[in-house]
Amino acid sequence: MNIRVLPELESREAWLAFIRREQPYCLVEDPPCLVDFQTSFLQLTLFNSDHRDAERYTLGSRSAMQPAWELIKGCGWSLRRLAEGLGQLDFSSNVRDNELLRGHTDLSVRKRFVNEPRLLPPSSTGLLQPLKQLPQQWSCETLCQLLANEQWRDWRNEGAEPVSPRALLLELQQNLPLWQVARRNERLYLRKEGLPVVSFIPDPVQPSPRLAEAEL
Repeated sequence: MNIRVLPELESREAWLAFIRREQPYCLVEDPPCLVDFQTSFLQLTLFNSDHRDAERYTLGSRSAMQPAWELIKGCGWSLRRLAEGLGQLDFSSNVRDNELLRGHTDLSVRKRFVNEPRLLPPSSTGLLQPLKQLPQQWSCETLCQLLANEQWRDWRNEGAEPVSPRALLLELQQNLPLWQVARRNERLYLRKEGLPVVSFIPDPVQPSPRLAEAEL
């Protein structure tokens, strides 16, 4: 799956564009979150900055998407506001007494902690150091280092759908067992479940330093 990374989901237009995608499933940078709305349930996986297990909330109705959609609308179409409200829910008592859920009679909400080593927030890509030289054997870690620091050239999409380096990086981190890598001369070929996806030439040239963004 080509996992899209969105900077935020803070408007009606952004939510409508998201829900119209063939796969309404994405990572959001602010708040750091995995959003899945493929059924009548909205599933939010919120990442913690202190490396505690991610918190997964499942909201919705068995019969229709409308209850979850009304909750989003009630939060002003703001994922940030929705995430803050979920963080304030007390699951040790009657969670429906909370102001966030009042008036949503058909809405259920569940919470659990997710301990999955391959489930990583978008910001995790910044922790990957560039390669100083090409390895003899490629691993998930070295491939992710290469992709995160754009140490490649001559990127080619070999499958039916184009895949960006960022999307491939997230796929490797979350679905590693599905992927295979092969080397032919200087070129790497990556396959998912045996099907060709992309190929490129690794290039260990060090990336240029990144400038801090400043307000004008």
